[in-house]
Amino acid sequence: MSFDEVYRKHYHELRRFGRQLNVSVEKCEDLTQEAFLRYYLELKKDVVFDNPRAWLYKVFLNLFKTHINSTKNELRDSELLVRAEEPSGDLQEEYTKNEKQRIVLEMLDQLTKKEKELLLLYHNGFSYSEMAEIMEINPNSVGKTLVRAIERLKKTIKIQYHEMFE
Repeated sequence: MSFDEVYRKHYHELRRFGRQLNVSVEKCEDLTQEAFLRYYLELKKDVVFDNPRAWLYKVFLNLFKTHINSTKNELRDSELLVRAEEPSGDLQEEYTKNEKQRIVLEMLDQLTKKEKELLLLYHNGFSYSEMAEIMEINPNSVGKTLVRAIERLKKTIKIQYHEMFE
């Protein structure tokens, strides 16, 4: 696949991943562009990528971690993900959907950084082996960590917001 094809196919997805990590809009744009710049430079060196999507996520995640470590700031408060959707006719239904999404994002922040990152990668459709590669962890620990994170997330949501998620 050419650079342009990879860019068109994965650009918005990578930005959305950054927003799920609570990266500010401006910083998310910077990190996404930096990841694609590095991809482009690697292509110029005639590097062949088996899985450009996983490579871009890995680079983005490493850039994100570097950004967090260098600024020594905590992650920003959870925000609703902005999606280009047609507004529905039922405002109550739309409100409930947005509120559930806000709660899940809030609860994600209560997980460990590793658990949150794995859940977001899983949500974005990565396989266990791709997640292990991106996170630089043993592939055998991916499943165990995901199960633990999902159980903690379910338990916390059930305790605090049981009436909304029944």
